[in-house]
Amino acid sequence: MKKLLLLAILLSYSFINAQISFEKGYFISNNGTRTECFIKNIDWNYNPTDFKYKINSEDTDTKTETITNVQEFGIENHTTYKRAKVNIDLSSDVLESFSTDKNPIWKEQLVFLKVLVKGDASLYYYANNDMTRFFYETAERPLEQLVRKEYLAQLDNSKATVENNYFRQQLFNNVKTKSTTENDVKNLSYKKDALMKYFLKYNNVSSSDIEKTITSANKSIYLLKITPGIGFSSISVDGSYGYNNVDYGQKITFKIGLEGEFILPFNKNKWSLFVNPTYQQYENKKESGVTSGMNNGVKTEFPSEAKYTAIQVPFGVRYYFFLSNNSKIFTNAGYAFDVSGKFKITSKPTTLESSTSGNFLFGLGYNFKNKLSAEIRVNTRKEVLNAYNSFSGSYQSLDFILGYTIF
Repeated sequence: MKKLLLLAILLSYSFINAQISFEKGYFISNNGTRTECFIKNIDWNYNPTDFKYKINSEDTDTKTETITNVQEFGIENHTTYKRAKVNIDLSSDVLESFSTDKNPIWKEQLVFLKVLVKGDASLYYYANNDMTRFFYETAERPLEQLVRKEYLAQLDNSKATVENNYFRQQLFNNVKTKSTTENDVKNLSYKKDALMKYFLKYNNVSSSDIEKTITSANKSIYLLKITPGIGFSSISVDGSYGYNNVDYGQKITFKIGLEGEFILPFNKNKWSLFVNPTYQQYENKKESGVTSGMNNGVKTEFPSEAKYTAIQVPFGVRYYFFLSNNSKIFTNAGYAFDVSGKFKITSKPTTLESSTSGNFLFGLGYNFKNKLSAEIRVNTRKEVLNAYNSFSGSYQSLDFILGYTIF
């Protein structure tokens, strides 16, 4: 198992270095020169301050441009970033850091803003580790932040979270048509989908095209799979008080499960979270021995049976390496715990019953069209005799898992 895990790590490293992530794009320099190139598309979760590019896709030489030299850059049919010097509210969006001041904490910064909607009224997006901000501009109104701030206020002898939703007033004053009413903005949320829909509607985009645009911008994917598999599983028990160690040996076990996967909407959908409840069972017999001082140290053997059943619930993180639009390799790591995990040893000298512990897991697999998958998964040692201090039981398994996406 250790050799297989090492092989998985080496293969993962190779695939990382083999990734082709440069896509057709452009950038506009400070002097207005537009350069056609291939930009390394990492689908930034937070707004970048630089980017890597090649003039030709075959070039081995990679160059870097920064926000000080570029006023705009974009990747074809994907995303555009526009440089701007803006006043940005630096108030934290984290509850523990809320202030008691309802007013924004302004600071001038040079940033790349992501273009969400371009038109008579344009919408932009900025995010870093602990805050999300939206900006807008119209032909009559220069670029400015849409203001929303959560703060702490004294209410009824206690502090409560209150919202400054001035952005609704900004939109009603500066981004409205003749048909816009107060109700259109009164309950508008400071969220990407809601604001995009508002700006697209203002720019006379049809309802069907609005939904297509929103769906394209929100690339989160949920998958549900059925996951049958086989495991090469083994159990061994270490005893004390004269009981000898027993290795019940490796056995092929059959497993069946369901996997839910949430593919995250950044970094080109390369990251995902998964949970994979799986039923598994191991049962095997062995002659086990006990050495007794009362019997002059003679070892006596008795039939012994080990049985382990559980619904194992692995959860973890997965990373994809794209080979083509339809084909990708993945690695994952996680932790598994047992629901109703039971382990029992039945023999003539004694019977042991116990709950089980959790274990770590590591996997390497292949996925085709998000429909079919195959994975080799290494499960580290699981303790199956938690209830005893004088005994220790070890369960390990190397699993081969197939996956078929139901929806």
